[in-house]
Amino acid sequence: MPLAYRVLAVDDSAYMRILLVKLLKRVGFESIETGENGRVGLEKFVSFKPHAVFLDGIMPEVDGLTTLRAIKERSPETIVVITSSLSERDKVLQFKESGADFYLMKPFEEAKFQEVAEKVIRVLGERAKGA
Repeated sequence: MPLAYRVLAVDDSAYMRILLVKLLKRVGFESIETGENGRVGLEKFVSFKPHAVFLDGIMPEVDGLTTLRAIKERSPETIVVITSSLSERDKVLQFKESGADFYLMKPFEEAKFQEVAEKVIRVLGERAKGA
């Protein structure tokens, strides 16, 4: 069943953007936009108004932490999944303290991605019922 939720995938790697779109479609998302860095991601966030954002933690121009904070400042209810190879406890904690809803370590396995995507769908579904 297709999902009506809008999702934004922001990553400086073209390969990762393609992979994220493929995996998001596989779990049922149809309305997907991408951005190649935090600056473009924020522009797309404002125009596309996604329900969820899959956000790379390390990017040129505007990094993931700055982008996350800007997204949460504009729209605290938007679900943000940080996708990063950073496993340093301090960095992970910074993302969590700045409002990240989920953290997905790269490189991730498809099963782990699906597990996190299903949690996102569940939260969005619960919010829709409560609205």
